[in-house]
Amino acid sequence: MENNFSQLVIPRININSSESIEEARLLVKKFGFDSFILFATEKIKFGEDSKFRLDNLNMVRDILNLESKEEILFFIDAENGFGRRCSEGKEFDISDIESLDDKDKREIFDAINLELYKNKISFNLAPVLDIKKEDSDVLKGRAFSGNPMVVSSIGKTFLDSTDKNNIIGCLKHFPGHGVISGDTHKELIRSDISEIDLEATHLKPFIELIKIADLVMINHINYTQYDRDLIPASMSYEIMTNILINQLGFSGVIISDSIRMEAITSNFKESKMIEAFVLNGGDLILDPLNPIKCLSELKEIYLRSPISIDRKINKVLGLKEKARRLILK
Repeated sequence: MENNFSQLVIPRININSSESIEEARLLVKKFGFDSFILFATEKIKFGEDSKFRLDNLNMVRDILNLESKEEILFFIDAENGFGRRCSEGKEFDISDIESLDDKDKREIFDAINLELYKNKISFNLAPVLDIKKEDSDVLKGRAFSGNPMVVSSIGKTFLDSTDKNNIIGCLKHFPGHGVISGDTHKELIRSDISEIDLEATHLKPFIELIKIADLVMINHINYTQYDRDLIPASMSYEIMTNILINQLGFSGVIISDSIRMEAITSNFKESKMIEAFVLNGGDLILDPLNPIKCLSELKEIYLRSPISIDRKINKVLGLKEKARRLILK
C-alpha cells in the first residue's frame, strides 16, 4: 500500500495561481495524487471572497487528467453554491433558510448540487450541521437554525439533494462548532460544554444523519470535558474514535478541517497533527501545507500501524470509486 499514501491526502489547488497548478500537476505525475480541494487563493481566512473563472477550472482539470491514471476528483466548499468559489457560479443566501417552505429549500439545494455535477465536482463539503450561534461570525449565513431538530431536517434535505444530483456530501463540523463564538481559522479555542449539553444539542443533527453519511468533517476546537490538554477534536481519540466511530457507529470516511488553520499551525507541528489525526481515528487529511512531506509522515505511521493504514486507504478508495461512478451517470 506504500504507493497509495496519497489517497489519504487532499491538497489545495489555487485555480488562480499558475505556480499552484504546476505543483498540482507534479503531485499527480510523480506521487499519484488524484484529488484536490478547489480554492481561488492561498489565504487561510474565513470569508475570503477571491474567486476563479470556470474556463480556468476546466483547463486545470484537463492538465491534471493528462497526468493521472484515474479521473481527477475535486472537493469544494459550496455550502451556499458554486458561486462561493467560481465567478460564474450561482450563490444563494441561506442565512434564513429555515423560514422557507420545503419546496423552496429543495429547489435551492438542487440548484447548488446540480451545478457541481454539471461541472464534474464530486464532493461538496456541506451541509453545515452546526447549531446557529448569533454571536459567531464564522457561522453567520452558514448555520441553518438554532434548533437542533430543524438543523437535522434541513440537513437531511441537503443530503437528499446531493444524492439526487450524484454528489457526495459531508456532515460538518463534528462534534459541533456552535459551542464557541470564535474562529479556528485564527486560533485554537477551548469549549467547556458538558457532555450532556453537547449530546442534547450540538450532536443531535449528527446523530440523526450519521447513518446516511459517507463523509464527516472534524473541527479544530478543544472540548475540555473530553480532552483536558490543549487537544483539538481533529487530534482527539475521544472525539473521533470513542464518540463518532464507537458510540455513533460511523463507518464512513473521516476528514479533517483544513490543517492550515491557525488553530493547528500556531500550536502543533504539521507532522504531530497528522500523526494524531490518523492514529486517533481520522482518514483524510485536508489541505496540508506540504503534501509531499505529508506522505513521508504517513509512511512513518505505516511502519508502526500497517493494518490500520491499509484499512483507511481501502475505505477512501471505496468512496472515490463511488464518486467516479456518479460522475459518469
